[in-house]
Amino acid sequence: MKKFKYKGYNSESVEQSGTLEAENYSAAYSALQFQGITVVNLTAERMSFKNLFSDFMKKIKLGGNWSSIFFRELSVMLGVMTLHEALKILENSSENVAEKKILSELIFSVENGENFATALGNHEIIFDADIIQSIEIGETSGKLLEVTEKISERLEKNYATRKKIFAALYYPSAVFFAAIIAAVIMINLTLPVFESFYSSQGGELPLITKILLTGGKFLTENLFFVGIIFSATIIFCVAVYKEIFAIKFFLDRLKFEIKIFHEIEFRNLFGRLSFLLESGINLDEAVKLSVASSRNLYLQKIFGGMNFSVEHGEKLGTILKKVSKKFSAIYIGLIVTGEESGQLVEMLRKCESLADFEIDEILRTLPAKAEIFGTVAAGIIVGALVFSIIIPILNITDLF
Repeated sequence: MKKFKYKGYNSESVEQSGTLEAENYSAAYSALQFQGITVVNLTAERMSFKNLFSDFMKKIKLGGNWSSIFFRELSVMLGVMTLHEALKILENSSENVAEKKILSELIFSVENGENFATALGNHEIIFDADIIQSIEIGETSGKLLEVTEKISERLEKNYATRKKIFAALYYPSAVFFAAIIAAVIMINLTLPVFESFYSSQGGELPLITKILLTGGKFLTENLFFVGIIFSATIIFCVAVYKEIFAIKFFLDRLKFEIKIFHEIEFRNLFGRLSFLLESGINLDEAVKLSVASSRNLYLQKIFGGMNFSVEHGEKLGTILKKVSKKFSAIYIGLIVTGEESGQLVEMLRKCESLADFEIDEILRTLPAKAEIFGTVAAGIIVGALVFSIIIPILNITDLF
């Protein structure tokens, strides 16, 4: 994510300025438009490679679940003490150097009059934009305790989902890499024996054996350069993904077609909307904030159109029917019922629970599906090796 400085005017011609996070200029401009700001100037804040690497290492040292643990502990403490006291206790009890540094900086910012949301914004690599927005709403409405509880619950769910996905992929990945290692050993130790034998008898190896043998020799002799090219290719692809809007939009759209990923997006969306509406924010503004918080460009696009419709008084349930077929009938039915009965917040929470249930059901069957995929992939590799060895053996009689 990049940081952008902006200057513009809202619908009441009041000057607005500040910073926001976005993937690129287009995403930043769209996010500001969704917030009702007419942009006059928009510039990116560039981070040096050293700072980028430092922030990345900081995140690695903290661990993937640190944010959820931090907000969970904070929510418990805020019930009996002030924010400053809670941060001090967390800092004193921490043994992690990176964690201590962040907590120390948060304490320093709060002691110098900054609100908590602004203090968190100084660590955008750790705390996402929607977290900072939620904290800002919590401080303004006096519901910081409730907000930290909801943030921790959402972060815990997302972390648990990621862990289950990685756990499901662990076995097939291990099988696949074991097959690769076996292939490398056989190509470099077994196939050269056939090459030497066939050469001494004036024969020619079968095509599949020659291809594997030639490829194995090339990789062995140029392993260092292949590693450099492979790493450079990954870095280039990541850079292209981050910088080129059209490519990221295309990939985000493909990702949105996978059920588990769009259900995760829906779960986060319904959770944000219910929280924002409960905090007293109107539906139009809640949709704007939810759109700005999403990292999926395709989701931003379809909800951008929905946002325009909400501004003109159209019902949320009616709009959902138009923007995407991914919203199941049960989601739409619950939201329509909530709007008609005046219980939209409760229905959005039910939608969040249903999305959570769908994710759990997908994750329940994911290990078996991933195991089949890994086994098939490994079977293809092993099958190619078996053929490359058996065919030369069967053809030995032709040499005599």
